[in-house]
Amino acid sequence: MLLRRSLADTSVAEILVTPGFYLGFAFYAASFLTFLLSLRRFEVLTVYPVFTGLAYASVTVAAVWFLGEHLTTLRVAGIVLVGAGVALLVR
Repeated sequence: MLLRRSLADTSVAEILVTPGFYLGFAFYAASFLTFLLSLRRFEVLTVYPVFTGLAYASVTVAAVWFLGEHLTTLRVAGIVLVGAGVALLVR
């Protein structure tokens, strides 16, 4: 999200000095490490859907907050269905 917001008419060199680029990278690394640590304790069939569902919902909320994208009823229904599917898999 932070990277996309900073891409408007900028070069690669300018992106590399943007704090948002490094913040986005830090969040990505933290997510990956959390995923790996979760695999040590839980099954892949549980961890992967949970992380995928959380990522989908998080990206949608961040797109609305940071990028001003519109959240339609259909998108909200999709997030709810993904959440319901994750809840069924975790049981």
